[in-house]
Amino acid sequence: MSAPDRGGLSERLLRHFADRHRCDEHIGGPYKMTSRGAWATSRPEALLVFFRELGLERYDLFGDLGCGDGVAVCCAALFTRAVGIEADPELCRKALENAHTLGLSRRTAFVCGDFLDFRLDPFDVLYIYPDKPLDPLIEKLYGWSGIFLVYGPHFPPEGLKPLTSLTWHRETLTVYPCGDENDRLARPC
Repeated sequence: MSAPDRGGLSERLLRHFADRHRCDEHIGGPYKMTSRGAWATSRPEALLVFFRELGLERYDLFGDLGCGDGVAVCCAALFTRAVGIEADPELCRKALENAHTLGLSRRTAFVCGDFLDFRLDPFDVLYIYPDKPLDPLIEKLYGWSGIFLVYGPHFPPEGLKPLTSLTWHRETLTVYPCGDENDRLARPC
């Protein structure tokens, strides 16, 4: 499966989510309380910068844990195959619709459910924009190998040593290597 043209599609993706999220302004922006906690969208402009800097195309499968409306999955699909796991059925439906509208259906998949109930070993990149401490997820990652991406500064994972932190304006993405990716730091995930 070949990578889509990032140039034109990047601009289309940015316009698409800007339009979608502008429609949510009447409820205070692209935020929602779900059965599992709060959802807020990541900024697609920041994600595209971060994923380019990381060389995301080097990885085989990106997983977004709590993907909301699919913005991170759609951004990642410009670089690699991407899967979103979302507990809220309405957000999961919106994510699928967004990927379809953008022509990214062949590079994306969405699963409706709690990411803690799924096997994570097929992924070599995991992404989360956390709304609470990550303790249950960190336990699940023990023995997993890949890079763990945490958007925002609010809930850094306890006990993991970051490899790097990327910034774009006020947005941050911290990279934590796990398993084989972490050999040079000698700290298993």
